[in-house]
Parts: sequence; structure tokens; C-alpha cells
Amino acid sequence: MSVRLVMLWVHLVGAVVWIGGLAYQTHVLLPAARRGDPRPFAEAARRARPVTWTAVALVVLSGFYNVTQLGPLERVMQSGAGLMLAAKFGLVIVAVAIAAQRDFAQVPILDAAVRHGGDATAPLRAVGRLDRVVLLLALVVIYLGLAVSRASPQGGPGE
Repeated sequence: MSVRLVMLWVHLVGAVVWIGGLAYQTHVLLPAARRGDPRPFAEAARRARPVTWTAVALVVLSGFYNVTQLGPLERVMQSGAGLMLAAKFGLVIVAVAIAAQRDFAQVPILDAAVRHGGDATAPLRAVGRLDRVVLLLALVVIYLGLAVSRASPQGGPGE
């Protein structure tokens, strides 16, 4: 098994863990929290943080490696993959920033509201909005990743 294949696998698994976990929290746990007790959602969001940020780090680091495998920069730019890659990087930076706002600002606010018996409606709404934006960005990033692998001169990492 080649290093390229392992790094592609790490990249994909990291993305699945990050985005899959977020989708589960957003579409399963969050609606339940809005209808009833928000404590299980707050606990799940807090406990998922180490796994989430490990997955984010793996996605970013393996993504940098995968870019080095696309071939010479001149050929990547001529193929059209360069512009898509730049857009993908930009969107990933925005998604990570929004995810950080969610995990390190809004989830602690929610956790404090739940622990002190306050109203959790506003923090739940904020977390939900941030989650939906990250999920939308993830769809665009996935599309761009596939487009880059198709447009790159060597067919992308792993091929």
C-alpha cells in the first residue's frame, strides 16, 4: 500500500468523521434537544469536540500532503485545478472558523445555560445555524475536491 493511498484514506475518513458527526448532531440530536431536554445535546457536542478537532487536523494535514501529489504547479494551474483548489482551501478555512465558533463559543454558552437552568433556545438556534452553514460548505468542498481530482494533470491523489 502506497503512502499516497494511505493519505487519501486518512483524508476521506477524517472528512467523514467530521462532517458525518456534525450531520448526526444537526439532524438527529439538535431537533430532539429543541423539543425536549437540551442536556443530552450539550453533552454530546462537548464530548465530540476532541474527535471532531482530531478529524479536522487530519483532513487539513492530509489535504496539504495530497496537494503536493498533484504534480508541478504550472501544470496544475494550466489544467484548471489550481483555481478550484484555491476555492477549496478558502472554503475549508471558512468552515473551520465557523466550526471553531460553534465548538468554542456557542457550545460553552449552551452548556452554561443548561447547567444553570437558563434558557437554551438562543444557543441551540445559533449552533443549528452554524452547523447548517458548515454542512453546506462541506458539500461545496466535496464537489471541488472531486473536480480537482478530475482536472489535475495526474488524475489526483491515489489514482
